[in-house]
Amino acid sequence: MPSIVIPAYNEANGIERCLRALLVDAVDNLVDNLVIVVVANACKDDTAARARAFGNGVIVIETEQGGKTNAVNLGERTLRARGLDLYPRLFLDGDIELVPGSLAAMLAAAQAGESPRIVAARPRFDASRSSLPVRLFYQGEAFNPYHRSGAPNGSGTFMVNAAGRARWDEFPAILADDSFVERRFAPSERATVAGATAIVRVPRTFTALRRISARKRLGAYELDPAVDADRSQ
Repeated sequence: MPSIVIPAYNEANGIERCLRALLVDAVDNLVDNLVIVVVANACKDDTAARARAFGNGVIVIETEQGGKTNAVNLGERTLRARGLDLYPRLFLDGDIELVPGSLAAMLAAAQAGESPRIVAARPRFDASRSSLPVRLFYQGEAFNPYHRSGAPNGSGTFMVNAAGRARWDEFPAILADDSFVERRFAPSERATVAGATAIVRVPRTFTALRRISARKRLGAYELDPAVDADRSQ
């Protein structure tokens, strides 16, 4: 029985696409007993209300505290408190849309064996509404090998089995959560799944792209101390 944790900050424009794609994929590919928790963290829009509109199949939690890793931790605590600490577990950004068949393909890959495993969908960058400089940047990113092998890989998705999730406790309060998780797996334990694709809607303006790049640099800067602190626990 798989579980999905979706942190969502001001994702009113994307959370419906995200959830609809998941639920349709689950029905079409006979993924039974899917558990989804959406954590709306410090939202100033109606992300939570839009997620609740999907009914009892989606657990919705709201918190006034910001931060993606805080939201992920709260989502996992909620699953444990409700007796739903189930695996494999997909961590999915609230603005990501999985194409049909992706959920089932990732589940099959994550369940292949008992050893620790982390898998991800391959990103498909949607720059259709972006400025020319942004479109050119992501045309180049399509050839970046980081997005085609291993996991996490910039797709806004990664899925772990129970043995893989046991590699760390809670997420530390950092920006580079993907890199934090990646460092806990050997290359042979990480895979991008053939047949799984995530639509990633990229920034519209070059200014917004620069802000994202700055956050990535800050995340890389703060990651090593966070890793050291985690290992000392």
